[in-house]
Amino acid sequence: MLFSSSKLGHIGQILSTGAVWEIGTSAFTPPTANEIETFVHVVIQVVVGVVTIYATVRKMFQRPESVVKLPAVGVVAAPAPPPAASPTPPVAVDSAHAAD
Repeated sequence: MLFSSSKLGHIGQILSTGAVWEIGTSAFTPPTANEIETFVHVVIQVVVGVVTIYATVRKMFQRPESVVKLPAVGVVAAPAPPPAASPTPPVAVDSAHAAD
């Protein structure tokens, strides 16, 4: 392509040389602090957006049974304490008169 004799090759050489010059001159200049901060903010926003979309789609396709049914592994039930002695005896309620 260097020193091309066709018109299309000549235009391609001009464009590629211009592109190489733009990339070369901008690649060798270090970014400013504002450019770095802006880039980091954009990357964080993209990551948060992707994770949010992934979680939403994943939750949308989840079945309720797979969420509810979990094995109860490692659960230790303590025995209930004995009822405390009350000074008054419990009152018996007659079921026939309870509706009054």
